[in-house]
Amino acid sequence: MSSSASNSAPSVSPRHSVFLSYASADRVAARALRDSLAAAGLDVWLDEEELAGGEAWDAKIRQQIRTCTYFMPIISATTEARREGYFRREWRLAVERTLDFADDVLFLIPVVVDDTRDQGARVPEKFSTVQWLRCPGGHETPALRALAQRLADDGAESAPTATAAVEPTPAKVSRRERRRAEATPRPFPTFPAFPHPGKRLHFLYELLIWSGHTVVALWLRLPRWLRAVATVVIVFKVIAFVFDRSHPDKNEHAWEKFIQTDVPKATVPPPPPNKSALKESIINAAGAALDTLQLERPLAIVTFTAADPSLMDAALNVFASMHSSLKDHGRDEQVAVSLAPLSIDATDASALARATTLKSHWLLTGVVRAGDPAGFKLEVKLYDATTGKVIWEDTRSGTSETAEAVGSAIAADVLTHVTLPAPKAE
Repeated sequence: MSSSASNSAPSVSPRHSVFLSYASADRVAARALRDSLAAAGLDVWLDEEELAGGEAWDAKIRQQIRTCTYFMPIISATTEARREGYFRREWRLAVERTLDFADDVLFLIPVVVDDTRDQGARVPEKFSTVQWLRCPGGHETPALRALAQRLADDGAESAPTATAAVEPTPAKVSRRERRRAEATPRPFPTFPAFPHPGKRLHFLYELLIWSGHTVVALWLRLPRWLRAVATVVIVFKVIAFVFDRSHPDKNEHAWEKFIQTDVPKATVPPPPPNKSALKESIINAAGAALDTLQLERPLAIVTFTAADPSLMDAALNVFASMHSSLKDHGRDEQVAVSLAPLSIDATDASALARATTLKSHWLLTGVVRAGDPAGFKLEVKLYDATTGKVIWEDTRSGTSETAEAVGSAIAADVLTHVTLPAPKAE
């Protein structure tokens, strides 16, 4: 090419590059991710090249980590199980490079290719400060497609062109368009699996973490003006609460003072609700709030009700086993879990009302009662919300040792009476 031609050609910056770090057992998932990222226009580096000698291989990888635009560690059950591996050296080198970056620079993009949870994962602490992406089996998901396109677009915007030098776009419009292009909604976290015996406290911890991430995701999805209004309202509520607490005479013992007057008994208001009623109302309110996040799923399962507090563990164990079996059949995204249990004497109308609230086609309820000595009896009902009828009901007996088998059997029977979409292939 002549010098004049080279001078007239616009300079093009290299495309943004992604370094994929993975354990050898996850090579298939890494290749699938590479294909998806490359299709979006990104340069992807995978350590499958034939390099001469171990030292040259190590030096090449270190050079790629020092020069790549984004570092994408692949996290899986394999990386969790392995105490050591070369991928952990790559992770450490990437974390060390972040020390030179500003806090708002996107560099680490962890990707989970199975159901490994981020809480307690064996990864560098720096990985926990960024949002994780979930791509089962490394296959392309809408979230991965949107992220890859955004990363590629950032590379295209940073490359200078001849037209950009002649007719620059106004900076204010460019920033607004860039914010809109990069405004990808934060994904909702996956609902934690119900606990097995002896794991209830850990489940409560995971449920608390899940609730926090869900609230944050909902908050970020609100328009900015609505978030501003909500912030002002919350501030005023806090101020009002502090003021009321500082003036106890205006609130505390108001009911006791009122009934000590000469007011006729017929006009005395009912006493404040007791602690158990208040606790039940809080559970129902929290359950209703969580139900709104699982609307329009074909099948809804309501937390089983225990006729006696001593049967609560049996009800929880059977329900956890049933929910786990449905997840194993790939039905997790098609099943809504309603945490607020129905009352012991709930009518069919109450169950159908819950199905209507969840906008589900089918609804499964269950009541655990005392059975044989050291055993329990479970009564389950499956409703068809479109017809308003019970399409299947059964009674199962079991003990604490057979609770898991009872839950798995119920899940199998439910799948024979409902028609759910085929699970997505991973």
